[in-house]
Amino acid sequence: MNLELIPLLIIVLLMISAGGADVETTEFVIEGDHEITEHRGALIVGDATVTVPADEAVSGPVYVIGGELRVHGTVEGDVTQLSGSLVVEDGATIDGELQHIGGSEELSTEATIMERTTVAFESSEPGPIAAYTPTVLTTLILAVVGALLSRKHELLLDNVGAAAKDHPLISLTVGALLSVTFLSVFVFMAFTLILLPVSILGLLIGLLIIAYGIIALGYLAGQQLNTPRVGLATGFGVVCIMVLLQVIGVIPILGDLIGGGLLLTGLGAVVLTYFGLQEFEPVSLPE
Repeated sequence: MNLELIPLLIIVLLMISAGGADVETTEFVIEGDHEITEHRGALIVGDATVTVPADEAVSGPVYVIGGELRVHGTVEGDVTQLSGSLVVEDGATIDGELQHIGGSEELSTEATIMERTTVAFESSEPGPIAAYTPTVLTTLILAVVGALLSRKHELLLDNVGAAAKDHPLISLTVGALLSVTFLSVFVFMAFTLILLPVSILGLLIGLLIIAYGIIALGYLAGQQLNTPRVGLATGFGVVCIMVLLQVIGVIPILGDLIGGGLLLTGLGAVVLTYFGLQEFEPVSLPE
């Protein structure tokens, strides 16, 4: 699943919860091409193409957060578009309210829409300072935390760094498995709505673990300076790691793979060492 859909998914789930929709019939279409001929309850369109065929009727509410929704038939309820693409063809009908917040839309003049509202936002291109301010602040915070942590609890970072350095493949594999499992559990818990706060808390904890992994990688990079000032070296190393992630992120596909691999390796190393509380020693198989 596209990670960029997660914030929109959280917003939609909160909207469904506030609107009192039947959770048991909520469906999230993540990918692929689908024709929906019968559906009761809330429908969320992600990175997929969903078509409501002519002479078919599906109930709402329908939320579009990515992909494309094509309506040839009837939607018996509200349609809310936060992103993606919405196409309403000739003869199609939306019995409820069509609320456009973001994304592109093509509405036929021959279609029937009971009510239509648009939420307009003033868009402006941020300047260079505004665009990079969040990244710079995040880097400074991680650098300061890393410097303090390395000065007071250097052994923690040393254990995590050793796992990432000496066992990168194992760390990467564990990090990748954890990320896939975590996202699946997050989506499952979020759809229960009652556990939505727990899933959001879990997401925040996951981000903190990734930040911990970045600090550990920065500690490794700082060791190359061969200086007794471990705090300063770790802070500088964190800055180097963050700059590296930004630079390689410009490279299409390959940059994302390298950057994602670094983050997942740090994540796996943190978990393998129980947050640095103990050294990681691979299991030795008997000969």
